[in-house]
Amino acid sequence: MKVSVQKWTHNHNSVSVNYGPLTFSLKIGEKWTRYGNNPEWLESELFPTTSWNYGLVLEQKNPARSFAVVRKKGPLPENPFTPTTTTIELHAKARQILEWQVDKFAMVGKLQPSPAYSEEPVETLPLIPMGAARLRISAFPVVSASKDAHHWTRPKAVPVHASHVFANDSVEAMVDNIEPKSSHDGSIPRFTWWDHRGTKEWVEYGFAKPRKVSAVEVYWFDDAPNGGCRVPQSWKLLFRVGELWMPIEDATEFATELDKYNRVTFKPVETTGLRIEAQLQPKFSAGILEWKVGE
Repeated sequence: MKVSVQKWTHNHNSVSVNYGPLTFSLKIGEKWTRYGNNPEWLESELFPTTSWNYGLVLEQKNPARSFAVVRKKGPLPENPFTPTTTTIELHAKARQILEWQVDKFAMVGKLQPSPAYSEEPVETLPLIPMGAARLRISAFPVVSASKDAHHWTRPKAVPVHASHVFANDSVEAMVDNIEPKSSHDGSIPRFTWWDHRGTKEWVEYGFAKPRKVSAVEVYWFDDAPNGGCRVPQSWKLLFRVGELWMPIEDATEFATELDKYNRVTFKPVETTGLRIEAQLQPKFSAGILEWKVGE
């Protein structure tokens, strides 16, 4: 068995590391968290407890010589394919890519071109057989401190946040520019506060830099008669001043009509964010299909 390095030219020149027939992954600390409340169907979420955003430092002429094979002494465990019981590791040189972060869904997105630029200190990291890893990074970027290396792009920040969002919906649906056909349009993405009912809720729209605004348009979601969402009982609009939220002045009616944009105009303000505060109807939740901001 020998160490080999395979380059994936169609995956931005990332590489995989093999030892004989075994492909190796980064050894990542694990935290298991119970998910769901069904005792007959035990579900868990798995989160990393150690850094994972590394690129490999490889020898140019013979990349396979960049790795050291480390074998653990003692008898073979009953199951050698767990992060703590695997009997063999590869030790690799690597640098962290600080801009490589999880996206808005807490997922690792597509790789970006290698070599990736990094001036972080070189570290020695353990790699374990991929079959022993539950969290897997097994196609690695290659890193370099050369000026010709590619600078990694961070995931785009999410401009919209909410007090709560249903797991099957998304806050991004409010600003995806997909026009609703009706308030009951189930063919497009939506945002809802489900299953919060009769509560006070909010959504916030942040701006990268101060912006002058004087109008908003809100297209409410309502899945009557069979669903649990209705237009809110009432709502209001606030704007950010530093760390405070101040009420909009001289605003027109905060309407909740169906199958149309509810437009509100107000005294122009320059701000870095707007906030909708909604009082939900008793026993019902609410949602938004689209939210537009205008000057």
